[in-house]
Amino acid sequence: MQTEQQHDGQGKGKDKTVAIIVDGTPHEVPKKEKISYDEVVELAYPDHHQHPDVTYAVTWTRGPKNRPEGTLPPGGEVKVVEGMAFNVSRAGQS
Repeated sequence: MQTEQQHDGQGKGKDKTVAIIVDGTPHEVPKKEKISYDEVVELAYPDHHQHPDVTYAVTWTRGPKNRPEGTLPPGGEVKVVEGMAFNVSRAGQS
């Protein structure tokens, strides 16, 4: 009998989450192909929806081999990898 992990192709027993760092705080996020600007901002500033006039600058390091660092613009997304680090700062009013 196959386990769920064998059936879904994981096979190694690895959890379906990825550990990332947002502003120095570790977070476990669902293991998927990409993480969006909005998802990263939500982790850094859970109340950001209460301040729609504030924009955020999002940068990352320790990213995928083809893009180990960069800037994540509003509406953008980036492939998420284990240990990736994000820095989110309030950039001002839009």
